[in-house]
Amino acid sequence: MADSSSPGGGPALQVAYGKGSSANSCADCPGPGGGQFYTSFAAAGQPGLAGASVLYLAYHVKFPAGFDFGRGGKLPGLYGGPPGQESGGHHGQAFSTRYMWRNHPVTGSLATCSSSVPCAEVYLYTPLGSGYGLDVGGSWAWQGDGRWHLVEQRVDRASGDITVWYDGVQVLSAPGSLSGAAGIPFSGIMFSTFFGGHDTSWGPAQDENAYFADFAVSTRYIGRS
Repeated sequence: MADSSSPGGGPALQVAYGKGSSANSCADCPGPGGGQFYTSFAAAGQPGLAGASVLYLAYHVKFPAGFDFGRGGKLPGLYGGPPGQESGGHHGQAFSTRYMWRNHPVTGSLATCSSSVPCAEVYLYTPLGSGYGLDVGGSWAWQGDGRWHLVEQRVDRASGDITVWYDGVQVLSAPGSLSGAAGIPFSGIMFSTFFGGHDTSWGPAQDENAYFADFAVSTRYIGRS
């Protein structure tokens, strides 16, 4: 669904999260929530982006006032390698740099987290990892205030350095955290957002919606307002 109030003046993507929903693999959830798809730089005729050592991804996100963040959830990021090998406990010749919100602190996160003011992090899958993703906490919180907020990540697959800006303020610097990705080209944007986790305890107490707009990828800092 479109929300014409996007900052760039164009359409926005509205994502619905059902009450008690979680990942698509959830066996006890009352209904579906969120969504996931992959874009491809190669299919879009952008080999320069696929072969870059450093990429920036920026987009706007809006959570309505009073949004129930529950226990935690995922937000879009970049990925490299074949789809399906960079999430969900699967590791291969791939990586991903999605964001996550959580109701408890992780290393580097804000001291206070809750279902109304969740801590923020980059949730990394690396080719050298095992099990689930690596939590790389930042010094910002996702805002459920009905306003658009700009989040931007810089991913250096050669050095493994990850940097994040939130509304133009640098909130994360994690040198060398993306290990083993130097030989894997960028593939595209992994649009991935849902509550969870893999069971209904992660989901919101009522139906929720979030909005996404103005996605941009560049080899340079984007930094729009």
